[in-house]
Amino acid sequence: MLEEATSVSAIVFDLDGTLYTNAELLAEIERTAELLVARGRGVSPQAARRTMNRARRRIADLEGREPTLSRVCMELGIELRDLHRTFEEMVRPEQYLVYDPVLQALLEGLREQCPLYLYTNNNLPLTQKILALLGIENLFERLFTIEYAWRPKPDPEVLEMVLGEIGGPPDEVLFVGDRDQVDLEPARDRGLPTLLVSETADLLQVHKLLGLLP
Repeated sequence: MLEEATSVSAIVFDLDGTLYTNAELLAEIERTAELLVARGRGVSPQAARRTMNRARRRIADLEGREPTLSRVCMELGIELRDLHRTFEEMVRPEQYLVYDPVLQALLEGLREQCPLYLYTNNNLPLTQKILALLGIENLFERLFTIEYAWRPKPDPEVLEMVLGEIGGPPDEVLFVGDRDQVDLEPARDRGLPTLLVSETADLLQVHKLLGLLP
């Protein structure tokens, strides 16, 4: 649901699950994390999966929200830099993603109205590869990946840093994502406009807000 904004001077998108959805790629990322946990603990990938699921439930009970994969791995003692180094080595998005002309056209239309940014828990090399596969690698003013602060979303302090880098009136920065508590809640708590999406077609709501559609 789009929280109405009087004007939008910049749009910040999440990446995975927002600008593309691919269950196979997300499953490969999860399996890669399981292998890293398995190596660190000297157990099988199946045992690592059970350990991660227990950690998810524990964090969810404590924090009242479903944790991100980064948060689960950090809880189990995995360093974020090690996690993303392993993602770079093992995850192959080219096996799952292809050029998306509809997404490209939608984002090009938005970019003509205001600058676009990306704020993701993914790392820079993998993010750049995914954007290139989708055909949207040149449409963003800046990419805020995990290397920006090495602190995964949701993080209100990093959100403030991102807003400072973007500049301009913060209440005119629209945040778009597929996970409400991770991508949108910190922005909404600060009074910023947000849009929850589940598929590419939902991005048309941004076009309507900007007056690009009747």
